[in-house]
Amino acid sequence: MKKLYERKAVLHSLVWLGLYLVLNTITDNIAGAMSIDFNLITAIPNLVLAIICFFYLKSTGIAGDIGLLAKSVEKPSVMLYYIPLLVLPFLNLFYGINTSLSATEVIFLLIMYISVGFMEEIIFRGLMFKALVKKWNHYVVVIFISFTFAMGHIVSMTAIGQSGMDTVLQIANALVVGFMFMVVILASGNLTICVIAHILYNFIGNISMADSSHIEIIVINTVITALYFVYLIFRGKNTKVYFNSANSLQNF
Repeated sequence: MKKLYERKAVLHSLVWLGLYLVLNTITDNIAGAMSIDFNLITAIPNLVLAIICFFYLKSTGIAGDIGLLAKSVEKPSVMLYYIPLLVLPFLNLFYGINTSLSATEVIFLLIMYISVGFMEEIIFRGLMFKALVKKWNHYVVVIFISFTFAMGHIVSMTAIGQSGMDTVLQIANALVVGFMFMVVILASGNLTICVIAHILYNFIGNISMADSSHIEIIVINTVITALYFVYLIFRGKNTKVYFNSANSLQNF
């Protein structure tokens, strides 16, 4: 299987993306037809898919190739111990906790976003990144993956009946946060920390009274991400290598 992955890396990433999208489309339709909360229907199927994906990646050795459970190529001190990345999820707590959620709802939200955070990082910053960086201009890869990840959130407009403006703001926030994850991958090659941050961001955001359409959150996220990126451009050797060399992935 790993040889197939190495020969058809782009197709490999698209297959997993397709499985993820089909699963969530089906469960979304079932939840809508039964008038049941989306998370209650889709959490367990997504967890099963994530578990299958994890053991597949680990057994084939692909996990190490994409930075999952692999040692970071940059010192934690240079990465500022990932504090700028890990600050983003907890900003949502300034709006308070949604105390109306039941224990069951919180548990299913946690299961759901563990699965979603894992799968989206594996697909976008893992498989797709490694596949495209061998074929495309490195600047284009960063822009494409960040933009594609952000545009995927347009489904919120139909899935939960979200307004057009709120969806635009959610896409803008996803673009910023997704770029932050790309910054970490470029500098450290550490996909595991991005998975953890992604899970925290989604889960805390959904149990708090905040949402990703709050302009204040978007502005703060943008400032932190921009400062972290500029810092790593000057301090992180791998970030500079990535943008300056066509063979930069040899260092990842």
